[in-house]
Amino acid sequence: MPVPDCEAQLATLERLLAISAATLDTALVHACNEIAGPLGADKVDAFLYDPSRDTLVARGSSTQELSRLERSHGLDQLPLANGGRTVEVYRTGKSFVNGRTDEDTEELRGVRELLGVRSSIGVALEVAGRRKGVLMVSSTQRDRWTPGHLRFAEAVARWVGTLAHRAQLVEEIERNAALQARQAAAEELVTTLAHDLRNFLNPLDIRLQLMQRRAESEGRERDVSDAGKARKSLDRLTALITDLLDVARIERGALEITPQPVDITALVREIATTLSTPQQPILCAASEELVAVIDPGRIRQCIENVVANALKHSPHGAPVNILVERQIKEDTELALIDVIDEGPGVAPSIVPHIFERFVTGEARKGLGIGLFLARRIALLHGGDLTLESSAGKGARFRLSIPIA
Repeated sequence: MPVPDCEAQLATLERLLAISAATLDTALVHACNEIAGPLGADKVDAFLYDPSRDTLVARGSSTQELSRLERSHGLDQLPLANGGRTVEVYRTGKSFVNGRTDEDTEELRGVRELLGVRSSIGVALEVAGRRKGVLMVSSTQRDRWTPGHLRFAEAVARWVGTLAHRAQLVEEIERNAALQARQAAAEELVTTLAHDLRNFLNPLDIRLQLMQRRAESEGRERDVSDAGKARKSLDRLTALITDLLDVARIERGALEITPQPVDITALVREIATTLSTPQQPILCAASEELVAVIDPGRIRQCIENVVANALKHSPHGAPVNILVERQIKEDTELALIDVIDEGPGVAPSIVPHIFERFVTGEARKGLGIGLFLARRIALLHGGDLTLESSAGKGARFRLSIPIA
């Protein structure tokens, strides 16, 4: 039974520190190769747990013949349900050393017979303080390891865990940088297109007005109606472009508000009357006049976006309810506007992100900027926009605005 070479082990630790963390898999392959040498191992694997498959996967293996054989037999992927010593170390976190693996009935048959492993060391891998995998050291010789080899493997596993964490951080930074670059390019493109489209829409609206007036003067009622419907569609498109430009202004910190005293109850009733249709009625319940110092245009934009979202997700014929009330909370007087729909609700996975840009939910209706903009407008007024929802039970959006 060979004795561990302390100098070689120290040199291995130094080389582990010098490994570049370019990618996780590459870093782990280098680490396994460095570990195999001083231990005289025929194979070293760094298994990490994949929760999507409930499987330990050898993300890094030493570049040796036994590792190639392992991959060819699919033994580089170990489902937890199949058991075996590697899975046991992962589940318990307890290290083990075995010099008679071929006689160990708790070990996988493939490891014993197909790979011919006779001696094994297993040590849990912790990444950022959490157990994430197992470092396995294997030999085709019996009684290959000593307690000193086990202690060295445990020390090395801590370094490998640190290396894995560093590699994961590098990968995450690179992914975030790429995502931010793509998002910035997309935002610039959308903003440019929105500016250009608005320049085209203004003369188009003027032309439609002229056509409508001409049709009125000539008594062509159907043409008057068609022109009116076209102008309403144009108004919706203009509102969408305005939202896109306002999102860009928010990102630059340039979205301004012009506060003045406004009766919020009257404003909400007007919005409900304007947006309500026989197919999708909007019912408004308000008990009293509520005057607040707000920017009426921005708050209208905020409420209309929330109501439009409710209409998009409501079943045909189902009403959208708006409740307006006064609330005193911690010596602050608030106007509360609840917009309630009878739609499918918001999936739990979407709820934490519902007010982020370009989040549209599972139905993927719209661009995903209306609620983002609505909440930012609420925050600019010292208020907030929140959501209460359960899957299959509709959604309640609550806009709260300080009255004073």
